[in-house]
Amino acid sequence: MKKYLEITIGDVVARAELLENEAPKLCTEIEKAAPLLEGKLNHAKVCDNEVFFQAPFFSDELENMIVPQPGDIAYWIARQTICIWYDETTPLGPANVFARIIPEDRHLFAAEASKVWENQGTHIKMVVKEVGKE
Repeated sequence: MKKYLEITIGDVVARAELLENEAPKLCTEIEKAAPLLEGKLNHAKVCDNEVFFQAPFFSDELENMIVPQPGDIAYWIARQTICIWYDETTPLGPANVFARIIPEDRHLFAAEASKVWENQGTHIKMVVKEVGKE
């Protein structure tokens, strides 16, 4: 059954499809960590339009290494962080993309994520859910 992340940031809840075919090992790590997938968001200063938080696990898997696009969620090995690109940006390079915010929720997430620049440490929580079992 297809799985997705339910992401809560501020007063917004957005959904992201887990890319289980493209990054199966990393998606498994995300599922294992899901009860602890929450933290304090920081806003990227170099890449712009990106927020990130410390991952509660370590993985050195290189899966689905692509240049992130708006809505992509990836694991950045070098800093052990979960990164979310919410609008047009120039990423530092390819990242382990394991999920993608669904198009209809991107604008809501982007509006809330953009506030993190002024509110470093905004709380974020991610929960893995199965489609049809909401």
